[in-house]
Amino acid sequence: MPQLRLATFNCENLMMRRQFDRIDIPGLRNKLTLVDDEAAAEAIDARLNVLPERDRTLTAQTLAATGADICALQEVENLVTLTAFHNRYLRKFSRRGYGRKVLKEGNDKRGIDVALLSRVPVVHVRSHAGATFEALGVAPPPGVPKHARAFRRDCLEVDVAVSGRALTLFICHFKSMHGGRDETRPIREAEARAVRRLVEIRFADPARAEWVILGDFNDFFEQNGQAVNDHGLGPFLEDGFAEDLAASAVSDPKERWSHHYFPDDSYNALDHIFLSPALAAQNTGASAKYVRIGTPYRVERYEGFRLPGIGWARPKASDHCPLVAKLQFEGRPIAENAV
Repeated sequence: MPQLRLATFNCENLMMRRQFDRIDIPGLRNKLTLVDDEAAAEAIDARLNVLPERDRTLTAQTLAATGADICALQEVENLVTLTAFHNRYLRKFSRRGYGRKVLKEGNDKRGIDVALLSRVPVVHVRSHAGATFEALGVAPPPGVPKHARAFRRDCLEVDVAVSGRALTLFICHFKSMHGGRDETRPIREAEARAVRRLVEIRFADPARAEWVILGDFNDFFEQNGQAVNDHGLGPFLEDGFAEDLAASAVSDPKERWSHHYFPDDSYNALDHIFLSPALAAQNTGASAKYVRIGTPYRVERYEGFRLPGIGWARPKASDHCPLVAKLQFEGRPIAENAV
């Protein structure tokens, strides 16, 4: 049975834009968002060096420590930025590197996108950035027209292959809690229903199919180890549609956190890996962990090893911790995934 090591990580502002004033090329930022070819991205990267050294080194070290075959990433500016980060930083700490890079421009006005790094073949890629609530048959949140786009960033649908068998991933980054968690919850709930609908469209019998929904969902159903019900992730959990991997793979509720909110000193799991029922049944004993070596020292609950160079608030790898798990799956023959 094929196996792979899968991680999700919000890299926190993996962008080049903060140093664009150093580059005298008119309209370069907009031009870089149009690059969707890895060879072109590498050619442009050879001429640019605009990623901040300290934070991106820590980000790369943290990501390398996951040992993941596949990394779902959030807050990546464009394919050129992803390529530069991989070539200039990640390759220093991850000998094998990642031969396949995927990023499609999404809807975020700041230009932060979801992306994928993979050591295994990628046999299908589809962006759903243009999907509307109306087209998906999903009710929009209050005050939002039905023809509005369903995702604040994107839901990137990717099939990866191991030993000739394919597994489908849905990579997400939901609306942030900026503006208030209660006030923004309906938006995240609508996004979750839209993702669920995409799964239902892709698979005639989602419960028996193998798929993963993962990413930064900016919402939690546990805080400081205590269960909470006021979240927008119900569409994934209701009716047994999917199972949260960390809930079973990380036994201590107080250890199920990927983000620390400093103003109220709260610890929350904003980053999740949701498995289909069929996939969850095959991975009842799966191991999963949060990689926290890049967290700043003000995250006091974590008392383990930290990377050299970590500061009280910064430098740091990110304001999130990667979540990584080893999964096994039966998969589908690649021929069945031709799109």
